[in-house]
Amino acid sequence: MIELKKIPVRFDQEAHTYTNEETGEMLKGITSTLIKRLFSDKYKDVPEAVLKKAAERGSFVHEEIELAESIGIEPTTKEARNYLLLKEEHGLKLIANEWTVSDMEHYATNIDGIYEGGKDDEVWLADYKTTYKLDRDSLSWQLSICAFFLELNNPGLKVGKLLGIWLRDDIAEVVEVVRREDKEVMSLIMADQNDEPFDGGGQVFPDYFNDKEMLLETLTRQIKSLTAQVDELKAELLDEMATKGDKSFDTGRMLVTYVAPSKSSRFDSARFKKEHADLYGEYMKESESKATIKITLRD
Repeated sequence: MIELKKIPVRFDQEAHTYTNEETGEMLKGITSTLIKRLFSDKYKDVPEAVLKKAAERGSFVHEEIELAESIGIEPTTKEARNYLLLKEEHGLKLIANEWTVSDMEHYATNIDGIYEGGKDDEVWLADYKTTYKLDRDSLSWQLSICAFFLELNNPGLKVGKLLGIWLRDDIAEVVEVVRREDKEVMSLIMADQNDEPFDGGGQVFPDYFNDKEMLLETLTRQIKSLTAQVDELKAELLDEMATKGDKSFDTGRMLVTYVAPSKSSRFDSARFKKEHADLYGEYMKESESKATIKITLRD
């Protein structure tokens, strides 16, 4: 079990302030400083009352998750109950939640969840989001800053995956985001310290793409996962049917047929082109393909 180093920073939940207990100095939260410098206009058109209500709802869900994790209290919100289901489904093993990290000079923040990673010295970080839309770019920066601070506070510890756990009504998804390089995080910190603009906020995508991006990625990952499962089952069936000599199974809903290995002949077009280039050109026929979209998943 990985043991995290507890730093001398006190978090006042009611006032939402951070204090360096060694120096007595107040530290700034990253949301109102670093993240705001990146996305200053993010909520400019959202009424204050709406933001306040959303923040209160988000805080309540966070509290229910923390209570469920720490003392096993059964959650009342659908979001918190879905969190527990997601945690089991994805095999997430919690090390700590609401864990404070800091650069011990200017900033501090709490990490919603820290989980065991794939290696002995690795952890995964997660942030619980209850927003209407999941802002992956903002989440990437937020968790990258958290990862930078956590590794700073715990030399030798490595942060692997950065996860957004999106919980809103019936939405319950675990979404991995890309980690920003440490040099980018340090550049952002310097820009904030010098009160300078920072243009590393990433590409701004049009609304028509943002509206479809999350569902498209989710479905594509599901297809990839399900295809791998189907291939595995087919390989097992192929081996069993070949061993036992079964040719087919017709369940009424599905027909499974064993296709025996066979030899086939094909035209060696590459060789023909090399040896008979002129003749090859005479028989070439142009065709027009339709426009399409290529999707490359960042695993």
